[in-house]
Amino acid sequence: MIADYFEPESISEVVSLLDRFGDDGCVVGGGQSLLVMMRHGLVSPRYLVSLKKVAGLSGIQESPDGDLTIGAMTTHRDVHRSSLLQRRTPVLCQAAAKVGSTPIRNLGTIAGNICHNELGGDPPGALLVLDSRAVCVSATGERNVPLAQFFTGYFETALRPGEVVKAIEIPSPPSDMAGIYLKHVIRSGDLAIVGVAVLLGLESDGKHYREVRIGLGGVAPVPLRAHKAEAILRGNEISDGVLKNVAEAVMSEVDPITDAHGTAEYRRKMVAVFVKRAIRQATEMALQKGKNS
Repeated sequence: MIADYFEPESISEVVSLLDRFGDDGCVVGGGQSLLVMMRHGLVSPRYLVSLKKVAGLSGIQESPDGDLTIGAMTTHRDVHRSSLLQRRTPVLCQAAAKVGSTPIRNLGTIAGNICHNELGGDPPGALLVLDSRAVCVSATGERNVPLAQFFTGYFETALRPGEVVKAIEIPSPPSDMAGIYLKHVIRSGDLAIVGVAVLLGLESDGKHYREVRIGLGGVAPVPLRAHKAEAILRGNEISDGVLKNVAEAVMSEVDPITDAHGTAEYRRKMVAVFVKRAIRQATEMALQKGKNS
């Protein structure tokens, strides 16, 4: 069955169409995930509502308070290449640069990625450590959903029927913290077997962790923050012993699956390896920042 295709020009038209079509309607952004699923018969919407011509859904803005807003239709390429984001949220730029292949980064969108919520996606972990929010719109109004509550299960999110993500908001990112995103794959362009985003800041003595955020992907039904591991680091000194405790905590927080890319036990071991690696690299970056400030 070929779906009817609509190209509204405003977000109000989008949500009106979705409200009218109900379960038979589906939003399409860059189409990098949805069209593949349709081709394989995994989903069969009767109506496709495109966001391509909707005004105001692309681009990155900074408020006077330093908060950032990324439009839903902003591509991974534009996120990666944004000078504003490279300065304010380099961890997100790094994650965007590792999404799929060049064509996917050129066409795929930031909101489409989080809404698809495929295991091993790259941006979610980075967005989690940035305390990001999804701005969701429907015919009944608008609401902000913290990304920590947005992901609910495999390919599942907190989006309600008839709702669409309009933008992703990032509260003013702290300028004194260093961030890094690391990804473990067998082949370049694959989804992450393990994805680790770390954002951390040091005390003024340069010997203790002041604040630490760890976002994980590919190792649980949903992207998640490793809160137990964060708590171990926060306020503690920089040492191999502390990192060992962090690695053990991380392994206890994840719930990986076994698939063609690796067993659950392999993923559990690799997340410990990559978390320690990311913390060490982010720590070096933070120390260098301190020397240059």
